[in-house]
Amino acid sequence: MFSLNAIGLDMHHSSDFSIVRPHGSGDRLLIVFKTEAILTLGDEEMTVRPDTAIIYSLGSPQRYRASGESYGNHFLHFSMADTDADSRLVFDKLLVPASIRDAEELLRMLSREQLSTSPNKDEYTSMLIKLLLMKISEEADIPASAALNPHASLLDGLRADIYANPGLFTSVAQLAERVSLSPSHFQQLYRTRFGVSCYEDLLSARIRTAQYYLSATALTIREIANLCGYENEVCFMHRFKERTGTTPGAYRRLINDTVSHG
Repeated sequence: MFSLNAIGLDMHHSSDFSIVRPHGSGDRLLIVFKTEAILTLGDEEMTVRPDTAIIYSLGSPQRYRASGESYGNHFLHFSMADTDADSRLVFDKLLVPASIRDAEELLRMLSREQLSTSPNKDEYTSMLIKLLLMKISEEADIPASAALNPHASLLDGLRADIYANPGLFTSVAQLAERVSLSPSHFQQLYRTRFGVSCYEDLLSARIRTAQYYLSATALTIREIANLCGYENEVCFMHRFKERTGTTPGAYRRLINDTVSHG
């Protein structure tokens, strides 16, 4: 099992902050840099960007320090048994996580779990730590320059919100405002990041959500239209048929017939 020894979120220090542990910290350590910092790996000293990370193995030298007027990070000291070794976990290498937002949410869940009185607390903690380390080790499959884009994490989070509840969003301008960008700049960044326009993505999310409600609930067409962000059911029905080739009612009947004749 994995066990948590210490955790810190959004830790901030002055410009003279420095960690030098030639033989490590006595356990394993995850650092998520939230500001630019200086990291030494082997004989190489490098400047690292915010939202990069490193997982130190047991006994590995730990050397990192502030590079500007302030330093910030998240950290997790943890222990693990030899039987927990997993080839998907990457140690002692600078990492650019594919989804820093997911990793940070797992860190917050771990922090909250320490206050839990559940008899399964240790097991939950172990699973969360492993999931966190896997998320950190899963590097972005896009060029590092794009992964280090300061807007990348915000865009990833916004896209997840769009697909979770597309009815919350009514326009490109509203989406752009959500991440504090101008509409034109936002649309350019969104397409570069995901290979699809934000408007097209919003439409896809609405239709997918509508298909779920049509197949899994008894909600009326009007209620589903409202949940998907349409002001009236006529517009919704038009968009649905345009995208799927069938009307919402026909789609529901088709799904129900398929289930009943299973």
